[in-house]
Amino acid sequence: MRTEPSPPTGCYRLVDRGPDGQDGVREAFEPTSAAGSPWSDDLQHGGPVGAVLTRAMRLLPQAAPGRIARTTVEILGPVAMAPIEVTASVARPGRKIALLSAVASQRGPSGLRPVAQASAWWLRTQDSSDVVHTPDAQPPGPTPAELDRGELGVPASWRRGFVGSLEWAVRTGIGRIDGPAMAWASMPYPLVEGDTGDELERTIAIADAASGVGSRLDPADWVFMNTELTIHLADAPTGAWTGLVAESWIGQDGVGLSQAVLHDLTRPVGRVAQTLLLERR
Repeated sequence: MRTEPSPPTGCYRLVDRGPDGQDGVREAFEPTSAAGSPWSDDLQHGGPVGAVLTRAMRLLPQAAPGRIARTTVEILGPVAMAPIEVTASVARPGRKIALLSAVASQRGPSGLRPVAQASAWWLRTQDSSDVVHTPDAQPPGPTPAELDRGELGVPASWRRGFVGSLEWAVRTGIGRIDGPAMAWASMPYPLVEGDTGDELERTIAIADAASGVGSRLDPADWVFMNTELTIHLADAPTGAWTGLVAESWIGQDGVGLSQAVLHDLTRPVGRVAQTLLLERR
């Protein structure tokens, strides 16, 4: 009898935590299968990596109420399916604005090697609900009929690792060439096993899938890997679902750009951009 795999309980397991000696954050994680890449079983997906870097920066103590408004994640090299150590610190402190930084490292033959880094702007928050304006329309939320719809759903080659562990409601065909693609995704488990209140990190992780949702290229013929991920959040995302209205810009020399508007179930919350390296298979 075939045994169905157990649903994931997180992309990572926290295995160590301690001070880094500079009033920062230091944590070590072991990846689960839900952190895997669709390109290789030996690599971690960039979304969970960016999310765990953002988590470390979010945990840095601040003197006033506020939140991360912009995160940029740089992938420095292949991130193996192996333990990852994350450190974070305040690069530029401030009462209203602070610049945060984080580094993810893995151990290799020559010692600890940085594999990804991130920076974030933390901003002090206050009520501005009386002047709210959003330039993008809010699409309807996911419907039962859209849940991973056969011909419009996630390509079979991507149904593994992190992407395969998500719940998908695909509204327009992935790879369409007549305009932006729309999909909703839900990460029905925390980024780190046992965590709560990590809606920011789950949004960051899903946002990295924008290049796939908005792809104009067939993944059977092309590899399109993003070198970085930049997310601007005008509002704090809430809820289990993240919407992506995404489109890719394909250049003439093997370089491209992925862009998307991010939504939760109530409103647009921000935008994401990724530089793409294009390669024929």
